[in-house]
Amino acid sequence: MRPYFKIFAVLFIGITIYSCQETIDVDLPETQERLVVDALMRIPDGDTFLTEARLRLTLSAAYFADSVPTVDDAIVNLNNSENTFRLESQGNGFYATTIPREIIEEDSLRLTIFYKDAVYRSDAKFISAVPINSIVQGDGSLFAGDETEIIISYTDAQDQEDYYLFDLDLGNYLTSEDTFYKNQNFAFSYFYDNLSPQDTLNIDLMGINKPFFDYMSIIINQSGQASGNPFTAPPSEVRGNVINETDENNYPLGYFIITQTYTESIIIE
Repeated sequence: MRPYFKIFAVLFIGITIYSCQETIDVDLPETQERLVVDALMRIPDGDTFLTEARLRLTLSAAYFADSVPTVDDAIVNLNNSENTFRLESQGNGFYATTIPREIIEEDSLRLTIFYKDAVYRSDAKFISAVPINSIVQGDGSLFAGDETEIIISYTDAQDQEDYYLFDLDLGNYLTSEDTFYKNQNFAFSYFYDNLSPQDTLNIDLMGINKPFFDYMSIIINQSGQASGNPFTAPPSEVRGNVINETDENNYPLGYFIITQTYTESIIIE
């Protein structure tokens, strides 16, 4: 599933030259196994008393590995100044618990992970977002002419610098900052190919901060949107905001952030 944006681009045409082919074995350097923390905690907008805090722990794998090792034997806690919440293992690397929404939205939270005699920590504070005004299907196209255009509209929050992350479904992510549309309604087009009538897209709008905006922008550019998981290690390692307090050289990958999330769906015509 390749996304396209409505922008001008320079197209490079490659010339294929027929020649004899020889198999070459390339020894890729071995990479150190690292803990990967997928702690993008999406807090749905709502007025419920409790909300779920959820993350996933995996291990970095070799570039051509068939699967990603998961971590199911860690101890994972979230705490504020007064309370500690244990996230229970749910299998396949997932951990979750329920926390009063008031604590999630008003307190800074510390994530602590105990794994293999090491202690990993990170701090995050809830970041608000804005609702999605509308999602409509357009009739525009790009290169092939048969892409599906989706137009997303939202209104930037007033009198502050805002950064947004869009989960556009099917493994596609997009970051945006309000530099050129501050305090205004803004709409953009996103193009998909290989969609069929009655397919459903579930789109999330999340509020994020500048450090995570920079982090995700790099991850998206390096991954080429191919993996569908922004916390999978890219070709070059990008450091997140989780540290190893026991051994700083054995640093983890991934990020811990708590974001208000608005979700809207559209059925393709």
